Amino acid sequence: MQDSNEMKNNDEELWAEYERTKSVEIRNYFVEKYAYLAKYIATKTTGGYQYFNHFEDVVHEGVIALVDAAEKFDLKKNIKFETYASIKIKGAIIDYIRKQDLFSRRVKKIARNLNDAVTEFIQINGKIPSNEELSKAMGISLDSLEKMQYETHSLQILSFEELAYENGVKNLDLDPVSIPNTSGPEGEIEKKEMTDILADSIGHLKENEQMVISLYYRDGLKIKEIAEVLDISSSRVSQIHSSALQKLKNMMGNYMQV
Repeated sequence: MQDSNEMKNNDEELWAEYERTKSVEIRNYFVEKYAYLAKYIATKTTGGYQYFNHFEDVVHEGVIALVDAAEKFDLKKNIKFETYASIKIKGAIIDYIRKQDLFSRRVKKIARNLNDAVTEFIQINGKIPSNEELSKAMGISLDSLEKMQYETHSLQILSFEELAYENGVKNLDLDPVSIPNTSGPEGEIEKKEMTDILADSIGHLKENEQMVISLYYRDGLKIKEIAEVLDISSSRVSQIHSSALQKLKNMMGNYMQV
């Protein structure tokens, strides 16, 4: 059995050969090897949107982006293919979902009102609101607020994923014409700052919000699986997740120039 270093060296040799020959067989080898990324990223980016009945179409867009990533991958940039391909796949999926305009005006308005309320609370009070504080500031019941969070859950996921995608593109310098070059020491410092800001922002969340974010993004669990782990309903997980993403977006918004 090959060890990890030998497998890595073999892949690097294959990439070098692909750059020379543009062999379809080599390209297809990498597409098949990393095909799982398309489905994984599609699942995370859609958040299991309950009204979207074309999940396979989303995955297909991801696969098309994966093929494009394989064809354009530059080994000399010293970027892992998984990282490069993930950014390309996420961008294609986000663009596809946006074009479908899946979310109603009503849902978009609710999400905008929630985000505006969180932003205003932070500006006035200098801290992240609890759901109790947010519901009071909005003049609605806690139950109504949680229903709003549940209804806008998938839109909040998509919006947060879009911010993460934009930052990933910036750090990887995927578009040298329109995106500043962040390679070298400056880029590494910026990426570390971004990581520190995200970690600090998560640290300001409530314990149950931190747990849901960790299980969803670090451990890769689905909403239903998180519900089983925490022994709560899937709708409650969606509410907690939506609330956490609203807060993270507001804390990180200025840095990410949203």
